[in-house]
Amino acid sequence: MSEEAKQVHRGKDGFLFLSGGRHGVFELFSGASSPAPGTAMVFCCNLNARSDYCELTDREFRMVVFPDKCVALRDKVGLATPLGSLYARCFADQVAASGAAWQVRYPLGPLDGHEDAFTRTDTHYSALGNLAMVKAILTGLVPDAMLAEGGARIEACIVERPGICGDLGTKLSPAPQETATVLRGSPVVLHMRGNGIKGGNDGICILVDSPEALGKKTLLIFGDSFFRALLPMLAVFYRRVIFCRTRYFHTEMVEAFAPDDIFCGVAERYLSRCNPDADRPHFLSYPLLLGLTCPPVVPRS
Repeated sequence: MSEEAKQVHRGKDGFLFLSGGRHGVFELFSGASSPAPGTAMVFCCNLNARSDYCELTDREFRMVVFPDKCVALRDKVGLATPLGSLYARCFADQVAASGAAWQVRYPLGPLDGHEDAFTRTDTHYSALGNLAMVKAILTGLVPDAMLAEGGARIEACIVERPGICGDLGTKLSPAPQETATVLRGSPVVLHMRGNGIKGGNDGICILVDSPEALGKKTLLIFGDSFFRALLPMLAVFYRRVIFCRTRYFHTEMVEAFAPDDIFCGVAERYLSRCNPDADRPHFLSYPLLLGLTCPPVVPRS
């Protein structure tokens, strides 16, 4: 068995879970291990500073923690040792004491026990799960009527597709396939371009132009692959969306893009360690710092 395959746990009914990896997922979520010392304090310090900055610059702000699959589908894991929410165990109390607590979203409810919110072979959510997250994040930020109309447009584009094998399934041999919900096409006309980074994640920048969006605002996102998966759906509500793959809050990118709303996001398992925003590099320096290939983009005819 390969080292990658050893990190994948086969649960009930064909559901696969990330059990190990550099975050030691099952150890974290079972309580056998805890985040690095001071992690919750760093998380809250970052949260408060980000919230204060957005208040001073008159911007809406949300901090989203994306619930882990092993928490929402804990009954499908099939272990004797129960798994529970890392966020609830190690972060929720300190966050609740923060003045910015109301800006934090941990939308476990729409996912909890909902098998159709996930795919069996991937760590990420299905299209139905992504839609549930979008609704949870945007509630209170956009008008209810807009959220309902946009949600209906998105739902109309969600279909079941056979032959899917996610990031967990590809670690196994033979790689299992499944039928899962995906977004077919786009609910609105959009144009998406990236900066072409290859061989890494941090520093990826994606610009989304959505001329038929229901809203006129610009959204800037600092986050990981969970937020990246939401871009086609968020483009239904925002005229422009800028996604920056990073764990930090980069004020230089705020100044450059002048967004109306700012979202920060983190996968729950990444809470094993948080870095202070003061440690951030300039966002545009990531390719140089990490030695990533970033070829010039060839204009499309």
